[in-house]
Amino acid sequence: MKKIMMTLAAVCVAATMNAQVWVGGSLSFSSDHINGNDNSDKVFTIAPEIGYNLDENLSVAVALAYSHNNPANGAITNTFGIEPYARYTFCKAGNFSVFVDGGLSYATIHTQGVDDNLNALGVFVKPGIAYAVSDKVGLVAHLGKGLTYTHSWMKDAVRSNSFGFDLTNAISFGAYYNF
Repeated sequence: MKKIMMTLAAVCVAATMNAQVWVGGSLSFSSDHINGNDNSDKVFTIAPEIGYNLDENLSVAVALAYSHNNPANGAITNTFGIEPYARYTFCKAGNFSVFVDGGLSYATIHTQGVDDNLNALGVFVKPGIAYAVSDKVGLVAHLGKGLTYTHSWMKDAVRSNSFGFDLTNAISFGAYYNF
């Protein structure tokens, strides 16, 4: 066991010495007050991620996510998710680059007062842009949810499949730090 732990530590150190590893993610909070209602809808999300640059144009990464939704009229939900993905950068101009992320997603959603969790397994492809502020810091933005397919289910309950293509004005922003 000690040899395995030492090997893993050596691999992590070697990876970071080559300036190939990046960490980052996104954080969001929203609160919508509905006229005539004493409460407001509140949503908090944190989504850290870690990635590894395989070469100049290709990266692999994994994002974790936690979201807490406290609606004004409804049950509180907590969502936990994981998204392993690959990023292909196909256009660079100065500090800007255009990329596409493609990967898998899994989420489990617990709703207050419901015994079983809703589970969702999906695949996605979503476009984005990045801006290198410096050699170490980068900003990214994704446009909409991209192209998605999701299969959702609950134990002993109805299963559903959904397909979507969303490039609306819903833009998400994130920041990254390169080692």
